[in-house]
Amino acid sequence: MPRFAFSTSEAMLSVRRTLIREDSRLLFNTHINKNSQEIEQVAELFPWAAGYLAIYERFDLIGARSVLAHNVHPGADELQRLAARRASIAHCPCGNAALGSGIFPMRRHIEANVRFALGTDVGGGIGFGMLKEGLQTYLMQRVASEPITLSPAQMLYLATRAGAEALGIADQTGDFENGKDADFVYLQPPEGSVLAGVLNRVDSYDRIIAALFTLAGAESVREVCVAGHTVVDRRN
Repeated sequence: MPRFAFSTSEAMLSVRRTLIREDSRLLFNTHINKNSQEIEQVAELFPWAAGYLAIYERFDLIGARSVLAHNVHPGADELQRLAARRASIAHCPCGNAALGSGIFPMRRHIEANVRFALGTDVGGGIGFGMLKEGLQTYLMQRVASEPITLSPAQMLYLATRAGAEALGIADQTGDFENGKDADFVYLQPPEGSVLAGVLNRVDSYDRIIAALFTLAGAESVREVCVAGHTVVDRRN
């Protein structure tokens, strides 16, 4: 898992190709097209490459097991190739905003049929909360050059099942279908909080989900369950 092409070499990418071929359980995760400066630096380091994506393609690293972070500044042909190879993008809206990288062109990804899900960008982001990433996604897409108004259900999908699909584990987790792992976060806002007041008055699932993305934080987390095992318990 090289952080990005700028921090690796052709020899390292070649080794990664060998590992991917030898073990079908492995994923390939790295950066792509994060900001203009990075794109220029990578072009200098790999002058033979016709674009950022071409570097990884040369080493057969783009496919259904590839999760590429950011892709804020993709070329049209790169989107087509990503879609054809069923690679996924980890969209990190808080990190993109914090670093001034730009606004993720969500509509272009959708129209090109490129898969994407939410990420938090551990290095450049501002936390690990998916609710916060979902809200930031909504806000930034409202002011994008090609704006999209995401529904609460779409935000929930991007924060849950879309991630499982990107990682190739949608048959195990990502939603509450029978037979899947019990992976969930149980939210219950503190009594007397603004969120508690809102939830007492909403009359639809859409509004409940919208309120959670807008107002819920760590203070509302009561339980975290992974594969049926409680790993955080604040219910008492």
